[in-house]
Amino acid sequence: MSQATKTIGAGFRALGGASMASFTLEFLSQSGHRHAGTTETIVVPYAEMGRDSRCAIKFEASETTVSRKHASISSDNGQYFISPLSQTNQTFVNGMPINGRTSLSNGSEIQLSSSGPRMRFLAVQTQTSGIGMTQRLQMFASQSLRPYKTAVTSLAILLVLITTGMGYFVWQGQEKIEILTAESALTKAEFEKQLAAQKVDKKAQQALASNLTKIEKQLKQTNAKLEKEAKANEKLRKQVVLDENVKKTLEEYEDDVYFISMTKLIYSQFGEIHVIENVGSGTGFLLNDGKFITALHVAEPWYFPDTRGDYILNALKTQGGLVEMTLVATSPSGKTMTFSSNDFHYNESALNKRKIDYDGEEYLVRINGNNTWGADWAWIQTQFKGKIVPDPELSVKMEDNDKVYVVGYTFGLSNQSAEELNPLHSTMTIAQNGLTKGVIKVSGRSFDSGNSGGPVFAMNKKGQLVNIGIVSHGQKVVGGIVPISNIR
Repeated sequence: MSQATKTIGAGFRALGGASMASFTLEFLSQSGHRHAGTTETIVVPYAEMGRDSRCAIKFEASETTVSRKHASISSDNGQYFISPLSQTNQTFVNGMPINGRTSLSNGSEIQLSSSGPRMRFLAVQTQTSGIGMTQRLQMFASQSLRPYKTAVTSLAILLVLITTGMGYFVWQGQEKIEILTAESALTKAEFEKQLAAQKVDKKAQQALASNLTKIEKQLKQTNAKLEKEAKANEKLRKQVVLDENVKKTLEEYEDDVYFISMTKLIYSQFGEIHVIENVGSGTGFLLNDGKFITALHVAEPWYFPDTRGDYILNALKTQGGLVEMTLVATSPSGKTMTFSSNDFHYNESALNKRKIDYDGEEYLVRINGNNTWGADWAWIQTQFKGKIVPDPELSVKMEDNDKVYVVGYTFGLSNQSAEELNPLHSTMTIAQNGLTKGVIKVSGRSFDSGNSGGPVFAMNKKGQLVNIGIVSHGQKVVGGIVPISNIR
């Protein structure tokens, strides 16, 4: 049975005053014309929320933090679930963002985007006969007809001319939306019987036959629309299953995503040793072949200078002087690895050459530029093996609107407890086909400082979640991902 069939059937039961499972949304904040404290009862088994005119729970166009189709609430064997439909605005349950189908319990708090409307979910058994007919009609129109109005328009009332010039073909909807072929055959037989009995003239017969042909055509069109709706619902169901598989795989990969603490920087200048503690933090990850990967600007930040001091370190490093960073990588389960920046593999020749003047002397430096972000990678071979599987071929063939998934330690320990690491998850969309200036471009950038060096995942054609890149850089809503194929 399609979702449209279930939804419209529920609407008819509510019109008839049946006792049925339903849920109520109590608005906790002002939302357009809805004041805080107002409630709205929903009797259909599937209801979408958003600004789209077809949504059963419709928000005003001025509420820009709500997507056109933001989320849906559905029931399954007495249990209610909420699923996010928007790729740009998140949905929160009890203050936590959700990435897939999530169960709701009595009293759950729902919020559409971080600053959007808040609602409390209340599951109830409703005796709809106690609701006024006017309100029941309004519920039927907004919750049952509005989402599928294009599919049910031709089913409303089909008029057929009979001997007196007018007859009726009645569409009835209860548990199912059914138009029985037998009824069509019966109607046709009745026409033929009346035509023969009353011996109407040839023109009248042609008019009645024409009307019958129109009815049959409308029935075929309606059936085609219902089949299309069923296919759309099946596609949505498969997407929900896909999202659940992604969530499960990311949870399996999570312990191979490491928090990197840049604990100490040592350098020598004019014969004097300098030590800087707690330089910063980033993210790294362990592949199934034992490679530990991060961004070059995490392992050796002096190649990405933004201060004069960085240029001095760069010059010292390029001239073969002592410049060394100690990095400590820690997994959520507590596994640790300690590295020296000098042990990482990277491609220095891919960076730009530049000469700088320092104290009257000229030094050659290697620095990153707008066209060299593709070199923002570094790796070191370890004795351990992770679960994360790379896919270099897919990393250079991503297409716009493909989904990618990022895991990392955004803003370092400001969002974490050092004793109980828990990386942040986010979803983005590929902005351009293939590579642009050697990197993958994403839109809806949701990574920031601290994510650098973290893994980026995508689904391959076999339905496997694989690593396709490394978090590198971003500006406003656009981000740059280094393809894993760049690793040498």
